[in-house]
Amino acid sequence: MSCTRGVLATLLASKALLVRLVYAVHASVGVLIVVLFTENLYYALFQIFAILSLVEYIVTLKKSRKGEWKWLLPSVAIYIAWLIPQIFILELIAKDKRMTILRNLNASSDQCLTSIADVSDLLNLDTSNVTSAFGKDLEHKGVHDRVRQFSVLLQQTMMVVFIAGRWLGPKGSLTREQLSQLLLAYVGMAADMLEFITETLKIPDVACNDLLFFMTLIIWSWSILQYTLGLTATKQKKTRVSGTAESQQDPCSMVHGCRSFLLCCCGGEIWALLVSVIMQDGPYLAFRLYLLFGLHEFGQIFFTVKNGILFCLQIYRIFVVIGVISKEKKSRESMQHDPPYEIAPPDEIKRKLSSVASIASSADVGDQGSAL
Repeated sequence: MSCTRGVLATLLASKALLVRLVYAVHASVGVLIVVLFTENLYYALFQIFAILSLVEYIVTLKKSRKGEWKWLLPSVAIYIAWLIPQIFILELIAKDKRMTILRNLNASSDQCLTSIADVSDLLNLDTSNVTSAFGKDLEHKGVHDRVRQFSVLLQQTMMVVFIAGRWLGPKGSLTREQLSQLLLAYVGMAADMLEFITETLKIPDVACNDLLFFMTLIIWSWSILQYTLGLTATKQKKTRVSGTAESQQDPCSMVHGCRSFLLCCCGGEIWALLVSVIMQDGPYLAFRLYLLFGLHEFGQIFFTVKNGILFCLQIYRIFVVIGVISKEKKSRESMQHDPPYEIAPPDEIKRKLSSVASIASSADVGDQGSAL
């Protein structure tokens, strides 16, 4: 038995170490790319996160028997804090190159370059601008496109690492069914996130506007934090409140009769829906509505309608689940108000059984006498 436990513990530690090595290698590649493009070795200080990842690995194995925490995934949080700044830096380098070309050509922000095919078109707007700066502008554009390619590559591979890391790593408290649902949710989340940042940064009014540019990156980074939360994984049939058996049966017993939505409605599905609305669908919908009606970017119609439908369906689902929880709570309260059944003491039970036996024996004697 002890040998089996040792093998399982070793396998669990190996899987956790493998996932963190994948995180570390991918984030280190991002740091290397930034150092090569900026030629600034100070960015190599981001490798301090490797030490934090090692400390987190040791602490997690000692404190958690299942290899992962239930509510938060610190390894994913460290990986995000390690890699996201590299993507920010690459996007800032690309933005600086775009703005440099605009300044050299005296072009307006609505002529912002987002693809290499636009260089000749922009230069042909004014032939007087075709000077010795032409070569420098093409050089800036070449750097811009290479930086953008590496940035998109890091973004896409990061989503693959998220999915593979959750699949190959320790399951924690999740069952196989819940893990499969979680992976499917990860794929959908990753597709929506990549769609948001790639399609939004292609818009000239966003690519060369400081405020909209940073808002895009911040909203995208905010949505990525969902991967660090364990409660967004799946909807569970059992409540996640820990404590005595009585408190587990009644989710609101620990708040002493509080009717607050956030405190009493503690079902796992509600929290998952709330996190999705607050961290992804809500911000995406608001920003795309601004692009559609504020900047008249009609290419965002499909994405805006899609986010709007998802937002409405999730809000509707939240109210449905709240109704189910309230009905279950009322049924539990009605059962509690029913008069309890009293169990007689053992002596009284024996006395009644003896009286029943004596009555039965007398009836048998009477039957025998009548038969005679």
